[in-house]
Amino acid sequence: MEVRVEKSLHYIQRLADIMKIVIAERDNHEGVAIEWLISTYSIPINNVFVTKTVKETMAILEKEVPEILYLELDLIPAENWSLLKRYVKNYSPKIIAVTAEATFERAKQAIELGSVDLLVKPLDPVKIRQTLQLALSLVTQQETINVFSPHKDEEYSYRTLFLDEEQNNGDITLMLLHTENNKKLADLLQFLTYFPFREHATILPLTDMIVCLFKSPTKHIRDEAWKILREWEAFSIEPLAAVIIPPNTEMKSVHDMYLVARRLLEMTFFIGYRQVILPKEGYECWYEMDPFLTSSQQREWVDMLNSFDKQKIKQWMHQEFLHMETPFPNPEKLRTRLTSILAQVRRFMKTYQLDQGEMEDYYMKIFSEILYNRVLYRIVQEMLLFLYELLDHAKVGEVFSKKDVIERGLLYIDQHYTDPDLMLESVAEAVGRSTSYYSHLLMKRQGISFRQLLATKRINEAKRLLHASQLSIQEIASQVGFRNPSYFTRLFKEMTTMSPREYRLNMREGME
Repeated sequence: MEVRVEKSLHYIQRLADIMKIVIAERDNHEGVAIEWLISTYSIPINNVFVTKTVKETMAILEKEVPEILYLELDLIPAENWSLLKRYVKNYSPKIIAVTAEATFERAKQAIELGSVDLLVKPLDPVKIRQTLQLALSLVTQQETINVFSPHKDEEYSYRTLFLDEEQNNGDITLMLLHTENNKKLADLLQFLTYFPFREHATILPLTDMIVCLFKSPTKHIRDEAWKILREWEAFSIEPLAAVIIPPNTEMKSVHDMYLVARRLLEMTFFIGYRQVILPKEGYECWYEMDPFLTSSQQREWVDMLNSFDKQKIKQWMHQEFLHMETPFPNPEKLRTRLTSILAQVRRFMKTYQLDQGEMEDYYMKIFSEILYNRVLYRIVQEMLLFLYELLDHAKVGEVFSKKDVIERGLLYIDQHYTDPDLMLESVAEAVGRSTSYYSHLLMKRQGISFRQLLATKRINEAKRLLHASQLSIQEIASQVGFRNPSYFTRLFKEMTTMSPREYRLNMREGME
């Protein structure tokens, strides 16, 4: 064992001597700044390549096969996205994603690439340094795991795990172990190397988890898993989860067992870590849900925020997210739903001019929690703490400053757009300004007229209802504030190039 550890350390040191990074960034100054940062902080990267286009980036990836790719997502045209993803998959660098747009779409792209982190411009040098160091640690961690690959005389190998050719005769038990923080995986591997397994285990470390295979009587494996969790807690404070797939002749191969185990591991999003998870009815699949807030829910959030009702917000969040039963909803849809709530919070922040400074930083931290935190109840708790602090700041700010007139008007429109009698005059009156003055401010700040703004709001809500409901065209027209269904249809076609019926048909065909 000591020889293998020494070998791994030697390899990692040699790896650092030849480490490569590609910086794909449109702004030449940003690229130069990253190079300077690597040099100044003595980050162990000796080869830096800077590219400005997707074509250049793919060429360098193919030629140099770098360990790290620092990638500006805004650099990538939509038509090149699929091709770039294939290149990233083929050459497997650790990705540091960067964007000037803090949107869910950019975050989703970063997740698709398996990014180490998503940085939002303007960039903080300290944050860049930390992210580079994290990427390096993941690279070296992966290489450490490769050094600890099983010996040739082991009964099972990675071929057993990844190729659908090793037949399962119903006498194999698979245990999958996962730490909530992937940076602790090397520690877990070291811990398992010395763990006194009751039955012989073939240990197969991967980049984000460790698989143990047993070919023996399995009545003790569940107890063994709980023992691992207990002893690990004495070794590390990092939460650990175990998934067990017992012998099952219905699964034709070990590869099938592995895929089922990975799927079951996703249950930790709902039930947390420090768990031993076995196959169970209701764990087989997610149910699909509409991830976006309805119009009434949006208005409810506006009311809760504007009335500073912490208790009602807490009850809403707990009822919505912490009282679920199997089958659970798709976790990615839940993350989208949480960001949909953040969109309402964002409007509230703008109203009270809190979209800057420490509260803006806190907002971005919560956005990151929603995207990357592995456990739902932790996301909810962090989000509630943020909302409580935000409401406290807003309440103080309400005493010392006036609400932004435009934002107040936009809030009024959000709350009353379903009223077919909604007029600019009523909005101006609600914010205490003359009709002409508010119209001038709206055009200056938003770049569109009240009529255009209201039409866009109503048509966007109509799109959502066409996609997510079975309501008739006439019912939808009425719900979004149109008395005349014919006028609704004409306006919808002007703004989308399709009639409502064609739009609904296209959306359904796209889902098939």
